[in-house]
Formats: sequence, structure tokens, C-alpha cells
Amino acid sequence: MGDGPDQLSSADMSSLLDERGPIHVHVGGTARFAGRPPRFGEFREHVRERLELIPRFRRRVRWLPGRILRAEWEDDPDFDLDRHVRHVALPAPGGDAELRDLVGRVMSEPLDQSRPLWQIYLVERCGAGAERGFAAISKTHHALVDGISAIDVGAVILDPDPGGTDLGLSGRDWRPRAQRRADEVLADRILDARRLLLGIPREAARRALDPSTPQAALRTAQGFLDLARSTDPVPATIINEEIGRDRRVAFAATTLAAMKAAAAAHGATVNDAVLAVSTGALRRLFESRRVEIPDRFSALVPMSIRKPGEELELGNRITTLIVPLPLAEADADERLRVIHATTARLKESEAARAASLVIEASGWVPPTVSRVLGSIGAAGRPVGRIVPQRLPWNLVVSNVPGPPMPVYLLGRRLEAINPFVPLSPQRRALSIGVISYDGGLFFGLVGDRDRIADLDAFAGFVQSELAALTD
Repeated sequence: MGDGPDQLSSADMSSLLDERGPIHVHVGGTARFAGRPPRFGEFREHVRERLELIPRFRRRVRWLPGRILRAEWEDDPDFDLDRHVRHVALPAPGGDAELRDLVGRVMSEPLDQSRPLWQIYLVERCGAGAERGFAAISKTHHALVDGISAIDVGAVILDPDPGGTDLGLSGRDWRPRAQRRADEVLADRILDARRLLLGIPREAARRALDPSTPQAALRTAQGFLDLARSTDPVPATIINEEIGRDRRVAFAATTLAAMKAAAAAHGATVNDAVLAVSTGALRRLFESRRVEIPDRFSALVPMSIRKPGEELELGNRITTLIVPLPLAEADADERLRVIHATTARLKESEAARAASLVIEASGWVPPTVSRVLGSIGAAGRPVGRIVPQRLPWNLVVSNVPGPPMPVYLLGRRLEAINPFVPLSPQRRALSIGVISYDGGLFFGLVGDRDRIADLDAFAGFVQSELAALTD
């Protein structure tokens, strides 16, 4: 049975079920703007008007009795914009250190699944920091958006013209649709299944009886197994310890032109260069803690498979590969060469085929794929001859494109944006997110507050590796 118009997709359902205990499955970012902040009332009204373009942001998750069938999105009859649009002030001196601490505290709190799954904060700086402009923190559950769509949702609030954009909004007051009774929803689901089985429409029945259709679940399982064993298993490291609920963040940045030039000099891609910088910074982190540098270490690298024309669609269009990172290699140029050769090979390998199988057959994506692969690694002991023991990967490194031109919030120019990639599943205490914007390349580093207490130092290592690669 296909997804109904209000049903959560399988990927969205998996994202909801992923969130438990210290694991939070929300994405987001920290946007920093030039100039004085808008009045909060003006900001709030701006968000309210733009919500007409994204109706799901006024909907909550409705679980059906017994939680056997898929949940669905329904209009929140008690929708209160003030629960989602918030106003905070950074204490003096109001610098980036205070901003990062605030972001860490905001991102440590899970979203309330009984309400629409998003928040946005207007952040005013106090003290000397006020001269550095203001910020906005966005926080959205992965069930609503993926890394690519999250940028497009931001574009709903931002404008390419400082004078604003005429989007043809109606300006009408929003009214929630009446909630359907549970028995009506269940009856519709049964009717959908009946139509499929009885041949109404005939094309649906033909697909249901196609011998290849029942193989979807098998292809999904095979895809996960192939993806998990496509690279050698890796040992747990200092960033693979049990994590808690609290997070901290740090930032780094360079120019996109410099990264392109550095990559081109080695016949590599910008994503290869991002992985090389991450590898060098991780090597420095291990050295700074005086622990042995692992000779086997892998990153789960999400990649967009969104098609042209789907840029503004909510939902998930991501695939993944497990990429070995040469932490043991001391030379930066050689690390980039090795990574480029590895990613080029992987794109043509069984690992790429396995990742495609997972997406095609299930629609599951990170953090869902990462959680399942993590579970496969944890379950390796009793079935060691089928899947590798230990871990299939150590951390996530995500690089996504953002707007290539300047964008504005109520006439204020966006200067920088640093993404937030969740820590999922357990025993992944560090993540690396990267986004391009208006000629810049911005890193968002996320760490477990206790396990990665030296995250600021790690950000310095990233900055040093960027300088070494691009100088």
C-alpha cells in the first residue's frame, strides 16, 4: 500500500522511532546576520506569513490506536506560533563563544512530538557582541526535512532581494482542518488495501501481483548487509563511547573557491577535500589526547539524490556511502590523494549499489540508515560470519550545497550559516556538517558535551587543516 496524502513516509516514521533516550533526531543550523536585529514582533509576523508556503509546519504527528499502522500528519488544532518562534538574548559580552553555548543548550532539548516538530530562535547579542549583528537558530525534526530540504525551508524565510520577495501569499488567517475520527482513518486504510488487492485500479493490482514486488523487503535487508560489509569493520575509538543527552557545537570556515582550487590541484572534488580536512583534524585530535591513531577509521557520508525540480519538496532524498579515512597518513596531500581514489572507487562499487538498494526499496535515509547500520555492527557478535563485528563506521561527515548568492532576512544580510548534524545512533560522540553559501564553506561541528569537551580545540584543528590545504 502506498503512502496516503497525510501518511508519514517510511523514512519519516523511522526518524521518529529513532528518537529515544539521549538520541535527538533534529537537524538545523546557526545563521549569523549583519546589522541590528528586527523587532521580534516583525520577525514573528514574517515567519507566520511564510508558513502558508509550508503547511506541514502547522501539523503534528498523529499516532493511530495500537501504533500498528503508520502515523499521519494532521493540523494541530491548538497550534501556537509562540511555542515555535522564540526570542532570546545572549548575555554580555555576547560573542560567538556565548552563541555557541546557547546553540548547544537549545540542541540538547528534544522536540515535543505532540506538537509541530520545529523551532526557530531570534538571538540578540548584548554587550560588545551587539556590534557583530544577530543570529537565528533553526531546529527541525528529521521527519520534516533532510539536509538539502532544510536549506530550502530556510529559503522560505529568507529572500534573495534585501527589499523582500512578492510570493503571492493570500494573507488569510489559517484555520485547522477538522480531525478525522480514528475509525474513519482505519476504514480508509482498509479500503486502500482492498482496492489494491481487488484490482481497483487495475494498474495497482498488477503491481501488487508483480513477482518483483515482494522482493522489496529482501532487497532492503540485502542492501543494508552489503553496505555494512562493503568496507572493513573499524574499532571503537575515543569518539565512539556512550553518549548523553547534552550537546556542544563549534564552527570553522573557509572560501569555496580556495577549496575548489585545492581539490582541482589533485584532480579531486570539494567533497574529497572536505573529507581530507576532516581526516587531518581527527588525526590531530587523537594526537592531542595522546592516544593511538587508529589504522582503520570510516565515515558515513550522506549524498543527495534529489532530482531536478524537487528542490522545494519536503521529505528525504539522501543516499550514503561508508568511506575509509586514512588517519594514519601524516602527509596532507597524500591523504587527499588516497581519499579521492577511495571515493572514486566506491562510487562504482558494490557499496554504491547497496546504498541504492536501501533507498529504492525502503526510502530509509540517515539518520535511519546510520542507526540500522550501527545496530548491525552491534549485533555482529552472534552472527560474525555474516556481518562484521565492531563498528561499520565511526562518525558522519555531511556536505550539502546552500544558496550560491547572498540572501536576506527582513533586509539583513546573512553572513554565515553553520549546520547541525545530529549524533545518531549511540556511540557516535562527534559529527561534522558542512554547507556552502555565497562563496563560503562553513563547518558545523557537534559533540557530546561530556565526551568531546575539547570540541573548540577540534574546531581549531579543522581551521589549521583548511589553512594547510588552501594556502
